[in-house]
Amino acid sequence: MKGKALFAVGVAVGYVWGSKSWSEVYRRIRGGTEKLWKNPEVQENVHQATEAVQESVPDILDNLYEAGKKLMERAETMFPGITSPKEGQHAGSSSTAKAGPTIHSDVVSDPALDDTTGNDWTGEGGAAPEGPATNTPPKP
Repeated sequence: MKGKALFAVGVAVGYVWGSKSWSEVYRRIRGGTEKLWKNPEVQENVHQATEAVQESVPDILDNLYEAGKKLMERAETMFPGITSPKEGQHAGSSSTAKAGPTIHSDVVSDPALDDTTGNDWTGEGGAAPEGPATNTPPKP
């Protein structure tokens, strides 16, 4: 169904672009779609579809939660200890499995966070004690 809809959109776009009077064709198509969209029957169907989606979202979320729990249980049986807290993590932490190494803040080399006089930040693109770190010599 999705493929057919995409094909129809492609045909419509090709028709509009291929037409010599594409602006007129575009206006006609746009007028037709606006007329269709403002149709009370279409709006009623849109309203019903919106309500159906809003009603089904909690069920979908519950199903996803249950599937996630089953996946974690399966991962625990395949890889014992995968869900146990790592060093530095609290047992009540919300994230049970991390997706990579811990990234620490780069506070030490951030010129914006250390503006004490005498620091040389030329390697970081910051200012040196004699002025801004640029490739041009300082003006006399």
